[in-house]
Amino acid sequence: MATEQFIRVGTLIDGSGNEATNDKVVTIRDGRFADIADAASSSIPSGAEVIDASELTVMPGLIDAHTHIHTPGGPIDNYALAQLKGTVGKLSLETYKHALTDLAMGYTSIRSLSSPSYVDIAVRDIIDSGVLPGPRLRVAGQGLTATGGHMDKGWWSPDLSVPGRTGVCDGPWEARKAARTQLKWGADVLKINPCVGDYRNLETPWRQEMTFEEISVICEEAHWAGKTVAAHTAGGQGITDSIRAGVNSLEHAHWLTDEQIEMMVKAGTFYVPTLIVNTRSVELGADAKDIGSDGWNWLEKVYKDKWETLRRAKDAGVKIAAGTDAGFVVPHGENALEILELVKGGFTVMEALVAATQTAAECLKMGDQVGSIQAGKRADFILVNGDVLADPSVLLDRPNIVAVYKDGVKMATAL
Repeated sequence: MATEQFIRVGTLIDGSGNEATNDKVVTIRDGRFADIADAASSSIPSGAEVIDASELTVMPGLIDAHTHIHTPGGPIDNYALAQLKGTVGKLSLETYKHALTDLAMGYTSIRSLSSPSYVDIAVRDIIDSGVLPGPRLRVAGQGLTATGGHMDKGWWSPDLSVPGRTGVCDGPWEARKAARTQLKWGADVLKINPCVGDYRNLETPWRQEMTFEEISVICEEAHWAGKTVAAHTAGGQGITDSIRAGVNSLEHAHWLTDEQIEMMVKAGTFYVPTLIVNTRSVELGADAKDIGSDGWNWLEKVYKDKWETLRRAKDAGVKIAAGTDAGFVVPHGENALEILELVKGGFTVMEALVAATQTAAECLKMGDQVGSIQAGKRADFILVNGDVLADPSVLLDRPNIVAVYKDGVKMATAL
């Protein structure tokens, strides 16, 4: 016999981009949305389970398309060194805590783009098994990078080996094997680092780290397995090669040309600009970042240029998903700051909410399951105190996140 629940809704934001509606009744059947009707014409059976949100805003569970759930975020100089001070078990427990922090703020789905020692996969699996509650996770395992690349920095002495942190690969066959290794251990998405920032010349503030052939074989392996590829990018030929090779999303991508934007539209490539991590880095100041004058000048250029890149991508119709890079500079639990950044960059509040719900779900390859309140989709939703469309900053105040539901089940959000 089907289990039914009914939500009495004050204001409904369904995640599709349609105008908000008032005084609705949403029916949930066996953990999925079944029907949306006007309250005046709805009849709720006697004794049915009723969620009274008649004075609240109801909206889909939020989605963060770019996080690192193994780190807390904030002004830590060297996350890699900090992680070596504890065991993998301790790191796993901290990872789970960060996932719960995001869940408490209404984020029912999260994509985490690389963690050492597969702790992200372990936490995903323990949540999916039902042993512990938590958000839906899409995870990358170890990020893939070239020797000495973005995720293979020279933190340590050459005489010291620190295994398990990242998947270093050089050349097409090593790249293919590295991709297969991540897929073997259960990665949902492969994180790669085709091009990164370059402080040396602000006229071309990027440099390429992976060849087209390396990017291409990683995409091929991922797509054969039905998985996706997310590419850490800055600008230049590395972005063009990534789009040509078939990456599913460009992360950061501070500098996009009009030609690259046109390629993204044609290929359906998602853009995850992670605006707040750049803003927060500048807010912390040069002393806190401790990256020297060249690095600081580069950060300021990113902050200045990112708005124009965002505007051109949006105007051209690129699919833009909200992602924060939480865990790096941005603390977990402050994920909704990206929604405010998108509004600052020219989005309407509704457009920014869609970027953090329906479009983000599509980016995570979950669009048929979550991201909007529509019949047949999983009943992931949140109850919010306040007028989100008038003031989206209400999403940053934890008391305003009245309740968080996943599959129609109220999640415990106490940490």
